[in-house]
Amino acid sequence: MELLQLRYFYTVAKCGSITKAAQHHQIPQPAMSQTIARLEKELGNIKLFDRQNGRIYLNANGQIFLNHVEIALNALDNGVKIITEDQNKIAGQISLLVLENRRFVLSCVSKFSSMYPDVNFSISHSYYTGQEKNYDLCISSEQHYRQMLSFKPLIKEEIIVALHESHPLANKETLCLEDLQGEKFIAASPQSAQHNITQTQCRICGFEPNIPYICDDEYFVRKYISENMGIALAPALSWAGRFRPNTKVIPLVSPSLKTTSYVLWDENKYISPALRLFRDYLLEQAAELPDNLLYQ
Repeated sequence: MELLQLRYFYTVAKCGSITKAAQHHQIPQPAMSQTIARLEKELGNIKLFDRQNGRIYLNANGQIFLNHVEIALNALDNGVKIITEDQNKIAGQISLLVLENRRFVLSCVSKFSSMYPDVNFSISHSYYTGQEKNYDLCISSEQHYRQMLSFKPLIKEEIIVALHESHPLANKETLCLEDLQGEKFIAASPQSAQHNITQTQCRICGFEPNIPYICDDEYFVRKYISENMGIALAPALSWAGRFRPNTKVIPLVSPSLKTTSYVLWDENKYISPALRLFRDYLLEQAAELPDNLLYQ
């Protein structure tokens, strides 16, 4: 059994496609198929995939094998990084998945990069579709993301109501969630905390929110509010200063809602000096935010 076979198997399993895996490794598709077939033969003619209608599916044996292959490949990659990296140099690549607090995180990246110019960043703002991508850190409202089970709270903030200045409720000093029944809500991606809070809290309050507009970019949530297309429940700190002048934000008092974002990482993966320093820098900068409720 060869290391290359295991890497090819891992990619096929994650992609769910021989063709996509071959493209990823930049080899012909028949060569990828032959490698997987040879691996199955060396395992004692145990099939790792089921094939149906020209598609390939990881079967029960394949899933068991994948779990162990993933551990082995991670351990090997960690070993290579440890012995080849200069432990005293703050350099290398950091891959981020930023699902919440984008402006804050990007500001930290900018400042950190100016202090450590040999550190490069790869930044995604949504879940990767297609072949799974490995991230070093994730900023999320959830306390786990795939193998990232270690976390620390980053920012805790109030949820407010954002609406157009001409809206009938715009003259209110405070609002209750039940006041918003029957309103058109504008929500961010279904994977976002803002979307989840809108759906969950309205249902708890006893009504199903009408969400005719869902945007994968927070910018357009705020833009649609400014066009008087609907209202939104929004994070007070993360979106502060980003609304259009014709948008009014009103405190929500019943119930008083809060949301927390977290820094997530995989403790089983090698954590480079640069990654450890940046993670700590994020937490330090978050602690200095005047409206971060974690520190009040």
